[in-house]
Amino acid sequence: MKEYRKEYNEKGVIVIPDLFSAEQCRLIKEAAYSVTDSQIKTAGYPHGASEKAYNKKSLIFFPALANNYLNDIRISQTMSDLAREFIGDDIRQINNQIYFREKGDLDEFAWHQDVIFREPNYFNDDVESDYFQTIIAVDDITEDNGAIEFIEGSHKTMKIPKPQNLRKFERKELKGKKYTARKGSVLIWSVMIVHGSERNNSNSDRMTYMNGFCRTKAASRYPHYMVNGQVVSNIDPRMIP
Repeated sequence: MKEYRKEYNEKGVIVIPDLFSAEQCRLIKEAAYSVTDSQIKTAGYPHGASEKAYNKKSLIFFPALANNYLNDIRISQTMSDLAREFIGDDIRQINNQIYFREKGDLDEFAWHQDVIFREPNYFNDDVESDYFQTIIAVDDITEDNGAIEFIEGSHKTMKIPKPQNLRKFERKELKGKKYTARKGSVLIWSVMIVHGSERNNSNSDRMTYMNGFCRTKAASRYPHYMVNGQVVSNIDPRMIP
C-alpha cells in the first residue's frame, strides 16, 4: 500500500485492482437497479434522490440509506481499510452515489476539479489534502465506454474555473490519460485533480459505485463514517446538508 500512496501523491489518481469480486459487483449492480428514489427519500435523504442527464437517469444519491447490500459494501473491511490507510480513523462520509453510465449513454462530464462541490460553508482549506474520493468499477472501464480522463499531477499545479455546463465535455487545449480498470478495481483520486469524461459510445455498460470521505477536521457537517477507528454502521441522513 505504501507504493500506492506514493503514486497517489505524485499523480493524484491511482487504480488498485481486484479489491471486489465479480459476484460482489453483480450484486452491487442488482441493488443499484432495485433501489428506488422513493425508498431513498423515505430513508431520510433531504434532496432529490436521483439526477437525469439527456432524459435518462444518470445517478442516484446516497442509495446506501435504502439498500442493505450497498451499505454493506460501503462499510466493508476493504473500503474501511482503504479509508483508514489514506486519511486516518476520524472520517466523515461526503458522498455515496451510483453512476449508471449505460451503453450508448449520452452523458459526459466537463473538465473539472471535485473541490467545486465542497461547499466552503462546510469545509475548510484542509479539504484539498484531507478528501478521499473512491469509485468501485462495477463493470470493466475501457477507453471506449466513457473512462474518466485525468491530467496526472494537476492536483499540484492547476486551478481551473468551474465549467459553465458540467455535463458537456469540451477538450479545448487539455489532454489527460484515460484510466481503465477491471471490474472490482477501485479508483482513488484527489479532490484537486483535473478530470472529465466523454460519452459512453460503446456496447458495454460502465457503472461505478462512488464513496467520498473526508477527515473530520476539514468538515463541519456530513455523516460520520469512522470515529476513533470504529466504522459507523449506518449513514445518519440528518447530518447530510
